[in-house]
Amino acid sequence: MKYVILVIVVILCGYIGYGLSSYYTNRTKFFKNLELLFEKLNLEINFSQSKLIQIMQNFSTQNKEVKKLISNFVNCLEYDLEIKTDVLFKDIKILNNEEKNVINIFFLSLGKFDVINQTKQLQGQKEQLNLLYKTAEQEAKKFAPLYLKMGIIAGLLLALLLL
Repeated sequence: MKYVILVIVVILCGYIGYGLSSYYTNRTKFFKNLELLFEKLNLEINFSQSKLIQIMQNFSTQNKEVKKLISNFVNCLEYDLEIKTDVLFKDIKILNNEEKNVINIFFLSLGKFDVINQTKQLQGQKEQLNLLYKTAEQEAKKFAPLYLKMGIIAGLLLALLLL
């Protein structure tokens, strides 16, 4: 019975480490999916010239944070709400304030320009987003395995202490 409890302790600590490491991997997935959204917006604005709400609603992604961001933005447009950082990023906890500000500036200017200027603005924002993605990817490579390993090691250490 004691050994079963020790194994459970190791598994729980490993799971906590996995949860901490998933924060970093989720950030890279978020920025990659957001980059795909920018590409879709660029194509749609240049070629189909569909309405902005329709473009956003037709974008399919598996990333739940990008879905929340799109949903929050569409709600702002549909209900004529002011696009603020706290409204736009409601229930999104993986971004820091600098990243939120960069993305917020993009959404504030979306739909405010003609096609040519909007395309240029999208390219500029895509470059900024690419920098954020690279930073998140470097952090994920550095910290995600570290937290996972530290969780397992902490579990093993705790199990040894309980022995």
